[in-house]
Amino acid sequence: MYRGFYCFLFIVILGLLSGCSLLQTESQTGVSVKQGYLNLNDWDGEKNGVVRLDGDWEFYWKKTRDFQENEKQYISVPSTWSNEKGVPGHGYAAYRVVINHVNKDTEYALDMPSISTAYNLWIDGDLVGSNGTPGIDKKTTMPAYHPQEVYFSSEDSTIEIVLQISNYHYRDGGIWESITFGTADQIKDIAFKADALEMVIFGCLLLSGLYHTVLFIQRRQNHSALFFSIVCFLVCIRIAATEDILIVDFFPNIPWSLIVKLEYLSFFLSVPMFLWVLYTLYPNHIAKKFCQVHMYVSVIFSMIVIFTSPNTFTHTNIAYQLMTIISIVYVSIALLKALKDKQEGALIVNLCAGFLSLTVINDILSVNSIIHNYRLSSFGLFVFIFSQSYIIANRSAKAFNEMERVTHELAVLNQTLEEKVRERTLSLEDSRDELRKANVKLENLSYKDQLTQIPNRRYFDEKFHIEWSRALEIQSTIAVMYIDIDYFKLYNDTYGHEAGDDCLKQVAKVLEETLKPYNGHIARIGGEEFIVIVSDVTAEDLNKVCEACRKSIELLKITHVKSVLSKIVTVSIGAALVLPHTRMSSRDLINAADHSLYVAKEKGRNQVCIDFRKK
Repeated sequence: MYRGFYCFLFIVILGLLSGCSLLQTESQTGVSVKQGYLNLNDWDGEKNGVVRLDGDWEFYWKKTRDFQENEKQYISVPSTWSNEKGVPGHGYAAYRVVINHVNKDTEYALDMPSISTAYNLWIDGDLVGSNGTPGIDKKTTMPAYHPQEVYFSSEDSTIEIVLQISNYHYRDGGIWESITFGTADQIKDIAFKADALEMVIFGCLLLSGLYHTVLFIQRRQNHSALFFSIVCFLVCIRIAATEDILIVDFFPNIPWSLIVKLEYLSFFLSVPMFLWVLYTLYPNHIAKKFCQVHMYVSVIFSMIVIFTSPNTFTHTNIAYQLMTIISIVYVSIALLKALKDKQEGALIVNLCAGFLSLTVINDILSVNSIIHNYRLSSFGLFVFIFSQSYIIANRSAKAFNEMERVTHELAVLNQTLEEKVRERTLSLEDSRDELRKANVKLENLSYKDQLTQIPNRRYFDEKFHIEWSRALEIQSTIAVMYIDIDYFKLYNDTYGHEAGDDCLKQVAKVLEETLKPYNGHIARIGGEEFIVIVSDVTAEDLNKVCEACRKSIELLKITHVKSVLSKIVTVSIGAALVLPHTRMSSRDLINAADHSLYVAKEKGRNQVCIDFRKK
């Protein structure tokens, strides 16, 4: 049942991971910064790719530019200075690294991530970039988050990079993500691919959120769609407030503290919303009480974020991360039980939830500088949300199908009841008028072809009997036309029965409109064949009627690539005209028209053949 979904899901995950690999910034040469120096004598930018400036940088605590040799320390990058050096989280420092053996007169670039929380970037003594305003105390420091690419040229084979960093507004300061060095073209390419991939994920999640919001509006009982849409919007906010900080591109003057609050709030609120989504899907395996407790705790953490400064609420992150890991363990056990009980969609949820859990744990370890890896939770969220979209949509489709089945059964039951009531009330005088109206309505329905909405064979038989009797009585002519769609079986085989039904509808409608001026009566007698009665008509007029019908179908220009005649749908018409008399059978006229249709087909189709029968 889910084989197609599994294949598609595998392609989605593979595509996301492939997109992630395009953003790789790790040097293939294995070079790293050692005691403040990075030697690139064996590095070829075109072959080896970009280089992460990871390793031991020179570190000068509470210094800006004037460095003394006896003040030199070394600090591991990426890391926070409180974790690495044991210094306070608030303060200022200078980082320095020297890159040797670069090509002269080459345009290089640095991919600068978010650095806590303000910095000036100096290259070979020139100020080339900044983020916020670094200072020596809280008053003179203005924090900011603005990942950027810094481009510069080297006039020597050595490049000196100095970062003056200040932090008085966040719990920790320092370079907590890798800085990437490469040629200008390489950094531009990486930045473009990173932004493109992030925007694709953002757009998909936003559309998914809007779609499920509409689902909830249409059916308020569908709480899973509501929770799911909230999760999508929260994840969109988190994507915009983290990684490349997309929100800054749209709102350049947004306060730094608001960005941090959005980052934390989106994390604190999205986890309980995920739990509620899973609860609505598997209420017998995930405890409602657990979701409620997590929600209450999340609200408390969120209130701390709203009403305190980043210096305060950023210390709550580790505690909430531990609670998130506990939730991951609990949900994993619950989902495995659902899988064991063979619950609908449990295998898909387990696979995607497992993938999401691994990416979240990866990011938690990366944020806390335990490992240095790419942030993958956005990929995990995308895959998980995609799986939930499928499950919710599948359940909605099943519910709709069940509703249709019940509606059909009720319709059959109602019809049966109406028949019983009709049988019991036939003898009642006061119900005679209502019964007559019901019979008329039912009669009209029995005369109509349900596909083309034109009269059917039953209508034709009764109408032909009436018209034949009338023509016999007043001695006027009567004609019958057989109309057959050429090579209709090939049309069905080529385009499918649904397209064939649509073709029949179009042909029937056009023929009905064409025959109105001639007072013709058309009916569908089966398959692709139609029959027409025309009274009080001459042989010349009958030929005009037939040609008008044939040309009207050509003008539809319905494509029919497998037709032997042309590339559009055509019809063959056989007709017979007679002035009836008492010794003649009405069946003779119908047989004559049928024979004329056979002759028209034998002559090559898409033409008219008329048999004028004399007395």
